[in-house]
Amino acid sequence: MIHRAIRILCMCGAIALPVLAEELQTDWIQPVTGAEEKTLGASLRAVETSAEDGSTRVTIAIPKASVADTADIQEVIVVGQRPDKSEPTLDVRHEWVADYDKDYYGLVLYLGKDGNIPLRLYLKSDQ
Repeated sequence: MIHRAIRILCMCGAIALPVLAEELQTDWIQPVTGAEEKTLGASLRAVETSAEDGSTRVTIAIPKASVADTADIQEVIVVGQRPDKSEPTLDVRHEWVADYDKDYYGLVLYLGKDGNIPLRLYLKSDQ
């Protein structure tokens, strides 16, 4: 499989890893509203495609119980999986929603055109 990795630096410490963990990762999250992966319990809350330019906005909820502290996360890597094994360049912006739901952190990804693909998240710390 060919993967396209996009690094997103978390400078504000929006989420963090449990004590002594260096990296957490999700399973593949399918680009379907309501899809949930089993490793961290992250769920895809919304997949929206803009009628104006065809760009895709994805909202992912990560349970706060999966990430214990809010000071240690240094980096989030988002990996997309293309069905045809190609590696398109994705125009990605992101934003963290501190209290997306009372027990969740929210990650909103703006993936540009052709961004409706399965995603995997890697949450890394410096520990």
